[in-house]
Amino acid sequence: MSAPSSTSVAPAEAGAGLGLDGRGAIVTGAASGIGRATARLLAEAGARVCAVDVEAGGLAALATEAGCATIVADLSDPAACARVVAEATGPHGRLDILVNAAAILRRVAIADMDDALWHRLMDVNLRSQFALCRAAAAAMRPHGGRIVNVSSTAAFNGGAKNSSAYAITKGGSVALTRVLARELAPQGIAVNGVCPGGIDTPMGRQGLPEPEWSRHYEANVPLRRAGQPEEVARAILFVASEWAAGLSGHVLDVEGGLMLR
Repeated sequence: MSAPSSTSVAPAEAGAGLGLDGRGAIVTGAASGIGRATARLLAEAGARVCAVDVEAGGLAALATEAGCATIVADLSDPAACARVVAEATGPHGRLDILVNAAAILRRVAIADMDDALWHRLMDVNLRSQFALCRAAAAAMRPHGGRIVNVSSTAAFNGGAKNSSAYAITKGGSVALTRVLARELAPQGIAVNGVCPGGIDTPMGRQGLPEPEWSRHYEANVPLRRAGQPEEVARAILFVASEWAAGLSGHVLDVEGGLMLR
């Protein structure tokens, strides 16, 4: 694990009162998109963030900008998930927050999906969340903590444009969140989910070039636009904070009114 950057990031005024100052946090998928925005926001709120991704370049830039420690890891391997929790917990002796934001999207119809791609999607999007939750829960058990699993509105509407397999993994994430919320409550560990809709990230735009991308959201989302990673990150920050002390097993949509459920 690399050392935190010397760049100093003072707690943001927006983080005041959230109870995040000094908390130890792991954020996966942190090299880009929602994970990156979440890692930055948690760091600004005073948390000690360990950013995790398979992309070393994106993590290096984040460390410079936000002062995060970093771990490069392929989270499709459960052993790597256990290593990440052990390394992230080691320097400070505790873990308070886990944000599972790592995911991949492949726009392939179920009829055209081969076994290798199916397993890759399951391993990265769902198996990694399970393995990280299992390891994090053990680390949090002495003092409690917060787990936030990033799912998707695709879990409820089947996904858009050949993203059915992705939607299945995200449905599993919702089920995992609710199961663990019940199982881990006696240890003081709250488990919640956040379900983004269409978010303007490289993954979100995959297979939907302009002007199709803009037309889709203008026509279908009540707010008439796709979301921004920072908007999802703010929701994650709330769920991970003391302001959400009464929440567990909840799934929060961040989708511009698309679902209205």
